[in-house]
Amino acid sequence: MTNTILSRRDVKNLLHFKSDTSLYTLEQRDKTFPQKIRIGLRRVGYRADEIYSWLESRRVERREVA
Repeated sequence: MTNTILSRRDVKNLLHFKSDTSLYTLEQRDKTFPQKIRIGLRRVGYRADEIYSWLESRRVERREVA
């Protein structure tokens, strides 16, 4: 995968979150969640490959628990 940067909005859409607060809470509580990258003075993004890897790891964990 390329070094694509996803916006906060893109990540919220992937996770089906409606608010920035939900994403912020996830960042604080789940230490395995990928770190945000500052891409401007008031803008952050996330590396796409890290977000997709994190999502896959969550799917694997869910399968192991079930």
